[in-house]
Amino acid sequence: MSDTGLERVPSFLPEIWTWYGVGMFILFMRFAARLRTVGIRGLELDDFFASLVAIMYTCDAATVHLVYMKGSNVEAAAFQETRKLTNEEIHQYTVGSKLQLTAWYSYTALLWCLKGTMLAFFRRITTGLWHARIVRWMSYACGISYIAVVLTVTFGCFPTDKNWQVYPDPGLKCTFKMQNFIVTVVLNVITDAGLLCIPLPLLWTLQVPLRRKLVIGILICSGFFVIAAAIIRVVLTLGASPSGTNINRWGVRETIVGIVSVNIPILRPLFTKSFWTGDPHSIRSPYHHTVGKSTTGKSRAMRDVEGSYEMAGSMSDGRPGSQDLIIKKNDPHENEIHVHTSYQVESEDNRSEVESSEWQKDRKVHTKITTNREGV
Repeated sequence: MSDTGLERVPSFLPEIWTWYGVGMFILFMRFAARLRTVGIRGLELDDFFASLVAIMYTCDAATVHLVYMKGSNVEAAAFQETRKLTNEEIHQYTVGSKLQLTAWYSYTALLWCLKGTMLAFFRRITTGLWHARIVRWMSYACGISYIAVVLTVTFGCFPTDKNWQVYPDPGLKCTFKMQNFIVTVVLNVITDAGLLCIPLPLLWTLQVPLRRKLVIGILICSGFFVIAAAIIRVVLTLGASPSGTNINRWGVRETIVGIVSVNIPILRPLFTKSFWTGDPHSIRSPYHHTVGKSTTGKSRAMRDVEGSYEMAGSMSDGRPGSQDLIIKKNDPHENEIHVHTSYQVESEDNRSEVESSEWQKDRKVHTKITTNREGV
């Protein structure tokens, strides 16, 4: 494999795999926290998206490493200005260009899986609240925006085989792919800003001291860091000379910021003493349904959504039958996010039985009164 003229930065590969190790460690600890607090049956949609994040992150790191070793048509375009490429070099850069295209798919999939993780988390804590409509609208927006990004990556350079064409030079549209940067960063920033509109109203109604509210806000609104990383990545990449190494270096830095920011709220139970020393059942709040019967004969279902997401304070949308409570708890769990969702369900059969029983009771009383009057 020839590396003549390829950019070689000694710190590049150590940095890539160091960030990969940090990201995978955070994801591993996330799953450890979730399994410890809710159990395997309590895992939810956000945990599924976190699994996809781990897969896409691994794919992205591997392709970035291979592109660094082989080069791509970005470097080949610069080399062809001074000399003619050999057949071996053309083949090598062709393979590298295909890997670079794969990296674009894994990179964008990783970003949108992080959004899916946050949306699933927000859907959980807004069940029964008007904020759930914002979550639904943002889910549609993120889905549509991801389709737009995939279409841009696929057809931004057309015919598709020009994405890995080396000779003749296919042009910047198929080597540097500026359209990918622009579409990705614009839709990424817009959707991240939209995601921030979900927790902010929740924080406004949260009944906790201002200091704690600010801390919670920093944890949940960590999307600001992701937006900043996306903008910095594009500015520094487009402002420099075309380089596959520079493109991938800042892409990896952006993704690690996203992984850290999105998973910080979920890692909160790891910093409590009860997580490490307490009874697993005392800190685990499985996602379950318990059905009981009230004294009035109505069926009642209680749905507890607890575990890693616990937060002090209380909040309700004021509507009967369904409410989310973020409840302040005593030590040792006072810093955990604890979400309760309750539903009051009354079946038609039970209602008919109750109404029939009450009617028969009233009839007996009426009959007794009538009898007594006749006796008098």
